[in-house]
Amino acid sequence: MKKLSVAMVAAVLVMALNVMAQDTVTSVNVVGYYDVVIPPDGIALITPVLESFNEGTLEDIIGDQLPVGSLAWIWDRGTKGYVGSGRSARGGWSGTNVILRGDAVWVKPPVGSGTNTITLLGEVPGQSNAGETTTVHNISGIDAVGYAYPTDVVWTNTSLAQAAPVGSGLYIWNMVGGSYDTYGKSSRGGWSTPAGFTIGAGQGFWIRSTTPIDWEEVMPYDL
Repeated sequence: MKKLSVAMVAAVLVMALNVMAQDTVTSVNVVGYYDVVIPPDGIALITPVLESFNEGTLEDIIGDQLPVGSLAWIWDRGTKGYVGSGRSARGGWSGTNVILRGDAVWVKPPVGSGTNTITLLGEVPGQSNAGETTTVHNISGIDAVGYAYPTDVVWTNTSLAQAAPVGSGLYIWNMVGGSYDTYGKSSRGGWSTPAGFTIGAGQGFWIRSTTPIDWEEVMPYDL
């Protein structure tokens, strides 16, 4: 199935996503969606949390949901740099880089285009698509990543927060304020994040670590 209407997905998922919030999903091959709302003249740091129906390029994931002239920058953990892309009237999104769950990408609509909403569709990670565990490889120095499952997660419950050495930093982009919220990990108090601080589903962030980390997480729900 390569194309699904939002209405069709919504009809299938109203119950499934409510159940997922309780950490239990009772069916297999569940199709999911979530929205990213970008404020006027804003920029969003996002991560895919669903398995793409196609290869997983920007054309697959976002397509024509953003105006012509939109820009994107995919963070490459191997080169520690960006792979840029843009959306044109004729060719759609440039580039063929695949964005995997847990990868991070900046998305910026054109100035003056108002509020933009992206609806991201795909299969919920699970046994049917080898999503029982997910590893985000090669995190070192400062890297942009994201929690690779379609649910909010308390930051200190992630294996990345636990594995990061003392002195590590966490940088959360605030789309409304247009700035970073910054937190650190100390030897006495652990992370300086507020109690219960949550990373939202699909929210990318920056992590600074002095030690290379392969971040493995286990599927947080049952399918």
